Amino acid sequence: MAREGNGWITGSTGEVAEQAAALVTDAAYRALEARGRFTLALAGGSTPAGLYGLLSRGVPESTLAGYGYEVPRGARRSPADPGRITLPWLHTLLFQGDERYLPPTHPDSNFGMARESLIRHSCLPPKNILKMPVESGDADADAARYEQLLKGLFREPEAYTKEGWPVFDLVMLGLGEDGHTASLFPGDREALGEASRWCIAVDAPQGNPPGTRLTLTLPVINAADAVIFLVPASRHGLARSIFEGQRPDLPAGMVRPRVGGLWWFVGKEV
Repeated sequence: MAREGNGWITGSTGEVAEQAAALVTDAAYRALEARGRFTLALAGGSTPAGLYGLLSRGVPESTLAGYGYEVPRGARRSPADPGRITLPWLHTLLFQGDERYLPPTHPDSNFGMARESLIRHSCLPPKNILKMPVESGDADADAARYEQLLKGLFREPEAYTKEGWPVFDLVMLGLGEDGHTASLFPGDREALGEASRWCIAVDAPQGNPPGTRLTLTLPVINAADAVIFLVPASRHGLARSIFEGQRPDLPAGMVRPRVGGLWWFVGKEV
């Protein structure tokens, strides 16, 4: 496992997922102690599935210690294995960073992936699962509906930046081959320049699969207390170039948290 600077971590797929799980667990209990809840926005695609599986089972105490984290005060333990520390599920609010405009039963649904790899194996109360709506047939209206949902949950003054953006405790992101992240794609000036809305609908003809999507906007992502990228080994070089500041033109290169930390968990180049 290699760690460089303030936020670049590379290793095998299992190693980076393990260290990411340790960081997420530590962030969750820090947020719980500070604010009484943990707000987590999930990444889509297939890359995070391994991390979600680890989070659903809980992180071994030895793993937390191995990466320099203390076992949190009042840590919740897995009923199946008391040696594993689980997230504080009763106080965790789970959001989506983006979603394809597809039913959750569709194999390309981000929510469907999260449900199978994480949600169904956790003790999350149903009311704590805040999925993006994709049912009405009107994507713009559904994006506005999700924004209103967020505004109802981020009400306290300390939950906002001074510019009025919500502060998620942690936002997870992926990295596409074209440098897109969430559902913010290269060349989509309107989406990348959005300066007032929290959630928008976008047309993604270059997406996989092509079609309409909902996504959190850049100002919301950049207001988070922590942002982590989860990147497969096949995109190691692209991730490195973005991390080093060589591709500020790409959507992923525009992710620069104003106050929070930014971490890249990247599969080892082969």
